[in-house]
Amino acid sequence: MNWICIGVAALAALCLYLASPHQSLWPAALRRQAFLRWLAVPLAVGAVASAVDAYGGWCGVCIALSGFMTTLVALPYLDAWRNRGARHVG
Repeated sequence: MNWICIGVAALAALCLYLASPHQSLWPAALRRQAFLRWLAVPLAVGAVASAVDAYGGWCGVCIALSGFMTTLVALPYLDAWRNRGARHVG
């Protein structure tokens, strides 16, 4: 159950990252920014709710948030690694 909660939280973070105008992982996602931002909310709430149900209050919140934050930190690095040599500034 732990990995399912972390996976759902990671999907919520991926939705938020793909809705960002600075991302270049999937440029076609920029046309659906509003939907991706909307989708991130129920995914995040579902991750927290399932973790809280399985592990208790604060432990469940910490499990879901750790998956969410780890993904939000890793995605820009993945994006930069995929676009090696591409100029990002100016």
